[in-house]
Amino acid sequence: MNFKTLLLGSAAAMIVAGGAQAADLTVAEPVDYVKVCDAFGAGFFYSPGTDTCIKVGGYVKFGTAFGDTDFGTYNSIYPNSQWSNFYTEASVQLTASSVTEFGNLTGFLDFRAQSGNTGSFTQSATQTVNAATNSAYVDSAWLSLGPVKAGRFTSLYDFGRGYTDTGAFGSDTTTDHIQLTYAVNGFGLAISVEDQRDRGAAGNTGDPVLSGSSYYQGGENNIPDIVGAVTYASGIFSTKIAAAYVNNAVDVNGGSGTIADPYDINAKTGWAIGGSVEFALDSFSPGDKFFVTGSYGDNANSYTGIAGGTSVANLTSTYDGSFIASAAPGSSWSALASYKHVWTPTVWSAVSGGYASYDGDGYFDNFTVDAYRGVFSTGWTPVTGLDLMLDGQYSHVDITDGRVAGVNNDDDGDAWTVNLWMKRSW
Repeated sequence: MNFKTLLLGSAAAMIVAGGAQAADLTVAEPVDYVKVCDAFGAGFFYSPGTDTCIKVGGYVKFGTAFGDTDFGTYNSIYPNSQWSNFYTEASVQLTASSVTEFGNLTGFLDFRAQSGNTGSFTQSATQTVNAATNSAYVDSAWLSLGPVKAGRFTSLYDFGRGYTDTGAFGSDTTTDHIQLTYAVNGFGLAISVEDQRDRGAAGNTGDPVLSGSSYYQGGENNIPDIVGAVTYASGIFSTKIAAAYVNNAVDVNGGSGTIADPYDINAKTGWAIGGSVEFALDSFSPGDKFFVTGSYGDNANSYTGIAGGTSVANLTSTYDGSFIASAAPGSSWSALASYKHVWTPTVWSAVSGGYASYDGDGYFDNFTVDAYRGVFSTGWTPVTGLDLMLDGQYSHVDITDGRVAGVNNDDDGDAWTVNLWMKRSW
């Protein structure tokens, strides 16, 4: 065997061995990289292996507030202090959307948590409870398919309460409801069925129950609120008109308060109607806006800002324990105007002013509440994703209680707050 034969034989053996080893190797699967989804706007990406687009957002907010009120105490832990200490709030927001033969299918969740300190007396009851317990809560969560949307989100009736961080008096309620919307050529039509309990509707005792030293029986019926709205937008102009049939209020009719003859609590149906107009004033100053809205209601106090959200009742809750504003019978109305001016692309200011009034009926006949509020806010965005806010509000409330013949229990008071916070959003 010569050298050439030996070399060729060795090469052939190496090729055969290499082929056998190659047959034993596992072929790597192709990597399914995350891809950007632009079908639903910025920030979405495809969930790997699906046609669902995902967006992750949220914020961390740190703030403090100073203030005082003539109704109760501003800081319940330190009654002589006008500082509400610090608070921290976090939010995680998730959106999932996909295109189907029935329209876009979307789900949204805003999950929030607060630290153990409250912000100020203008916050909602939900915020107060969760801040005290350090627990997390669902601020809003909904799903939609085409024109149908269901879950917990802003009531169809709400118009907004101005451009300032603290809003003026008006409907400010998140409810569990189902909503149907139709839009064409700038017009929008919508109707919703909303859980009345989210607006503080009175319940029903069923059998007589003891409250204090008296017995009561009855209450509201378990009937949801029905809300309808018409919207229109064209160029610099947009408007909305909404109406609601509600089942929130009750009245006391008859009875002596004994177990044999309890006070009779009767359900009161109600209604509300309101409208808003907004103008974009870019021709005057880029980014400027003007907004005005008003509402009137009968036995529908949460629809006019007498109850719910940053309402008149939040300021006067210590005045009369029997005045449960969301369920008290009577007529009410509110109106507000707000203007926003953009100084630079990163600095803006806004001012809001509003008035709200309640005139009681039935058990609250000759009981009236009148209130006004002024708010000024300035926001600064030094870098993308970081917002700094300075917000101040002053409110005045007049209460007249003439339910006892010959006796007028009049009261009036003021409340003010300055809020400071910073927020990192993504």
